[in-house]
Amino acid sequence: MSMRTYGLSGSGIDVDEMVSSLMKARRISYNNLYKKKIQLEWKKADYNTMYTAIKEFRNNTVFNSKLDSTLLVRKTYSNNESVVTVAANADAADVSHEITVHQLADGVKKSSSGAISGTDKTSLATQFGISGTFDITLKNGTSSKTITVDSSKSIYEFVGQINSAGINVKANYDATLDRFFLFTTNTGSGASLELTDAAVTGGNFLADKLKLDTTAATGQDAIFALDGVGSTTDALDAQNLKMSSNSFTISGVTYNLKGVGTATATVSSDTDKIVANVKSFVEAYNSILEKINNVTDEEKYSDYLPLTDEEMAEMKETQITSWETKAKSGLLRHDSILRNLVSKMRSDLSSAISGLSGTYTSASSIGITTGDYSEGGKIYLDETKLKTALEADPDIVKKIFGSDGDSSTTDGIAVRLYDTLQASMDNIVTVAGLTSSVTGDTTSSLAKQINAYTTQMTDLDARLKIIEDRYYKQFDAMEVALNQLNSQSAWLTQQFSST
Repeated sequence: MSMRTYGLSGSGIDVDEMVSSLMKARRISYNNLYKKKIQLEWKKADYNTMYTAIKEFRNNTVFNSKLDSTLLVRKTYSNNESVVTVAANADAADVSHEITVHQLADGVKKSSSGAISGTDKTSLATQFGISGTFDITLKNGTSSKTITVDSSKSIYEFVGQINSAGINVKANYDATLDRFFLFTTNTGSGASLELTDAAVTGGNFLADKLKLDTTAATGQDAIFALDGVGSTTDALDAQNLKMSSNSFTISGVTYNLKGVGTATATVSSDTDKIVANVKSFVEAYNSILEKINNVTDEEKYSDYLPLTDEEMAEMKETQITSWETKAKSGLLRHDSILRNLVSKMRSDLSSAISGLSGTYTSASSIGITTGDYSEGGKIYLDETKLKTALEADPDIVKKIFGSDGDSSTTDGIAVRLYDTLQASMDNIVTVAGLTSSVTGDTTSSLAKQINAYTTQMTDLDARLKIIEDRYYKQFDAMEVALNQLNSQSAWLTQQFSST
């Protein structure tokens, strides 16, 4: 930039003000680009907000509304919980099951036959009068572990060695009872416990010092009769069922055996829970619908554009806030992606599910209906009608919501919506990217436009700086010329006055 020599002539011209005024007109184009860029950045952020809301609705509410665990909720009842408690998943049929438990599954348990310690329990040496190191081997089924025992360590450290052996064998020493306990953590006939004893001072360590029975032992299976399979009276009947654990699942029903005896376990559809799940879906659907409608119907104030720093400097903070509220309003008004989404959501919800027959083939048939058109597609749930439908067909909500057919016409509501929402999310990404920021976004339409405006602004700003420098050079030249003119005038005046 050239040196600004204005003022030497005594002209009194405020060159900075003059240049600023001249540049203000020149910067109108730059400011227009700036405002368009900011509008697009705001629009990109609005799209991102909607994308996040739609994604959350799809990945949570709609996804869960496709699951059997949401649509086929079962409740269970046992008339004798001292024998068995039950739970059921969506695969369980609504029937009663008769079970007679003859024997519970169990592992192998061994304990000291009497008190085992001396008075000093500092170490195995002082507690049992032994010395040195020695090996013992524990075997559970096909797994075994040899442990090196150090008599200088305490009995609690020995317990730790067993518990970390990794063969489903655990140990415990109870100081109050002064007894050692050894047991398998697995149950059933596959669980066993074999002990290889070690000779120590005064006998064998396991047998004589810990007073454990070292005879090999095997666990036992649960033995029961279920729904006519097996005997309800004879525990030795060859037809009885066996399980290695007291907790097992058969045909969608999980049985937790508690004791010997007979019980009836009843499975039925949990109508209240299913209704609650549908109600939650309706509320979430209306919530996302309201968010979409709010932005597509939002008033747009065309006369309110983003403010430049210069414009903000002339306004109060409250005025700036009020202005920007209107400037940001309506950027997605009548947006085609979002309006098409609402239209498709209505269609997905209202269309009957092809392939279903009888009374219940659509959302409206089970009590889910659309309100007045002015409500923008809001839906309502008639709980009484839904309960009536569930009484007639406990699986009807699964059929209406979760049917997964060969096409959208045979798909359930949730399956249709899941695909529809994804398609709209993909369209938003094409237009606005995955984030509100331009950083890292080189493919979306808005990012490309914003970057184009940024480039234009950079180029225009460079040109404006050149023009501004030229103005200053012109004024500087004018000042120099005026100064020279004043000097010549003064010289002439002096010449004339001296003659």
